[in-house]
Amino acid sequence: MSTEFLQLVSPLRNTTFTELLTFTILLTKCSALALTKAIYNVFFHPLSPVPGPKLYAMSSLPMSLSRAQGRSPYTFAALHEQYGPIVRVSPNEVSCAGPSAFKDVYGPRYGKGGPLARDMRTAPIKDTFSAMSMFQSSVQDHARIRRQLNPAFSEKASREQEPLVMGYVDAMIEKLRAAAAGGQVVDIEKYTMWTTFDIQGDLVFGEDVFQCISQERYHPWTRSSMTWFTGGVYMHALNDISPLALWLWQHVKWSYSSGYAAATDYHLKTTLDLVDRRMAKGRTEHPDYMSFITGSSKEGEVLTREQMYANAQMLVMAGSETVATVSATALFLLLTHPAAMASVRREVRAAFAEDADITAASVAQLPHLLAALDETMRLWPPVATSFNPRHAPAGGFTVDGYFVPEGAMVGLHNHAIGRWERYFRDAKEFRPERWLGGDERYADDARDLFQPFSSGPLNCIGLTMGRMETRVILAKLLWHFDIELVEESARWLDGQRNYIAWHKPPLLVRLTSVGGGGA
Repeated sequence: MSTEFLQLVSPLRNTTFTELLTFTILLTKCSALALTKAIYNVFFHPLSPVPGPKLYAMSSLPMSLSRAQGRSPYTFAALHEQYGPIVRVSPNEVSCAGPSAFKDVYGPRYGKGGPLARDMRTAPIKDTFSAMSMFQSSVQDHARIRRQLNPAFSEKASREQEPLVMGYVDAMIEKLRAAAAGGQVVDIEKYTMWTTFDIQGDLVFGEDVFQCISQERYHPWTRSSMTWFTGGVYMHALNDISPLALWLWQHVKWSYSSGYAAATDYHLKTTLDLVDRRMAKGRTEHPDYMSFITGSSKEGEVLTREQMYANAQMLVMAGSETVATVSATALFLLLTHPAAMASVRREVRAAFAEDADITAASVAQLPHLLAALDETMRLWPPVATSFNPRHAPAGGFTVDGYFVPEGAMVGLHNHAIGRWERYFRDAKEFRPERWLGGDERYADDARDLFQPFSSGPLNCIGLTMGRMETRVILAKLLWHFDIELVEESARWLDGQRNYIAWHKPPLLVRLTSVGGGGA
């Protein structure tokens, strides 16, 4: 008999027969309960008619594992390709990708009880600030907070905020010119991230709080934001497996949870300090969000300090990381598709005699540039999965021909929809020409399913600002530089992990300044 086996059974030597019998009975009972629940989930649950793999119907573990590994966008895409427009992805969750799904799940649902409620079980800042952010609030609270924030995202506000945006983009260009002059290989993804964080930091907190571009480095607050996102996904995954598993992760000092707690504490404390500093200034002439909120809101509609705490960090993160992702990804896709790059670069350089001509209004008139950005968001959406799934309403509802019972979760996932041949021809290829019209190959594309900023009454409040920033960043990069992709980044998209945000490796390029925009 092996030594290992003796070591294994040695603890049992002092165990009484009664103790062994009790343990065996409990183990058998737990196994029987688990088996019974699994059988119920697969064959008798109200979602049992919905297509999908039996293993996913049996347990939340497979989907939770995919989320924890950062692979959920790929998982959702593969499941829809195999099973169709609606797929059961866990015992009580379905993923929808049918033609009417955005209207049925995210729409206003007039006469049907209103918009579906968000899943709030693991909202990362729930109860932290004695207020909820617009991104995690109930439908009713979302509408109220959105009214309070609307003045900061109006057309008037965008016009006055444009010089602020241009200032940071121009600062990025100057830093890149210096790098080009020195012959350096540049991680362009960092520069887009630094720029967008600086823009949103200034718009939310009223000053250049992060100084990422000027210092050419991440501010600790911006670094902790990615940990915050990742922690939110782990919370979601663990809660789906068991609320007890989530509690243990939050309270037992394992290495990752300890790091997440430290990042969260720093993130929250810094947010409080920055909001307090901005609110102490009151109304100013600086075109940040707070100036418009305090200057244009109706009496009683101004955000409280607690609401500013809750919304500030999400406004920064939602308005920065997504824009940087689109900007860097669009550049990569153009660099790996020379014909498309030539069309966009030629358009940009022909349109502007000098840098000052590049404005929010002028870049909106460049069809090839806009097509490249739309195609980027279709092929590689910055928000690839459902951030907050919706709960089926009282009495349940029908979506894509299947009944979804009350309380079940329903989500839409842009990565799955945009890359599905059922809706987009050459779905996994970068084809900006599909958005230009006149190409019969793409006449039947389901363009109404292209919703990179979500849809319905809970859609992205900052979509106008986001579009402006991506257009200006890409236009200025192509006007000022010839850009060459470094071989190490030739497969930059391969294997990226997603934790609400895409975790991106360095995007290495060589830049050559072209003076007045080049030929």
